[in-house]
Amino acid sequence: MSDDVLPLTNLEIGKLQGAFHRGAFEASEALSKWLSASTIISIESIDQCRLKEATSILEVEDSAICMCVMGMEGTLTGQMLLAFDDTSGLAMADLVIGHSHGTAKVWGEVETSAALESMNIAGSAYLNGIARDLSARGSTRLTLIPTPPTFLRDYAESLLETAFLNQAAAGSHIVFAKARFEILGNPMRWTFLLIPDPQSLDRLTQILQSVQ
Repeated sequence: MSDDVLPLTNLEIGKLQGAFHRGAFEASEALSKWLSASTIISIESIDQCRLKEATSILEVEDSAICMCVMGMEGTLTGQMLLAFDDTSGLAMADLVIGHSHGTAKVWGEVETSAALESMNIAGSAYLNGIARDLSARGSTRLTLIPTPPTFLRDYAESLLETAFLNQAAAGSHIVFAKARFEILGNPMRWTFLLIPDPQSLDRLTQILQSVQ
């Protein structure tokens, strides 16, 4: 597929939206239990773009950001990414650790571990929700298996180049969700990105064609 041609049609994106809503709902429930705090993740839109355009999705320019990167195996392979700014990430770490809001100022070992475990819980639930929805509505039974996440912090362009070097070389595209995140009613600047590898994009197209 040419890098100039987006892999999914508008109809297929519409079908995928239901799966992402299911994933967000299950991730919300899992995070609420993990954080012992009301957590809402609601999908506002689903779209796709070329990997080289991904920095514009993150809406950052000169500020360093954080990413928890989780591998995806099974029916579809690739990576899932949760991107967030320091303020949102450290606020989440305070909740996990049991500190009052604003206690964490820098990323230490404990704060990083809190972010990784939160990504492990949220990302696993998100992938499970997507797989369950597409399996129920289509002809393929999906299995999406998460791998342990890694934590990265740098400028957005450098992080994307580091995290997705293999996909970039293959001219991959990103399927991304514009989502609204709230914890205890406070908005968080988090973004989920799903980056299937090139073969999985073709497979995803086939799966979505059978989805009702």
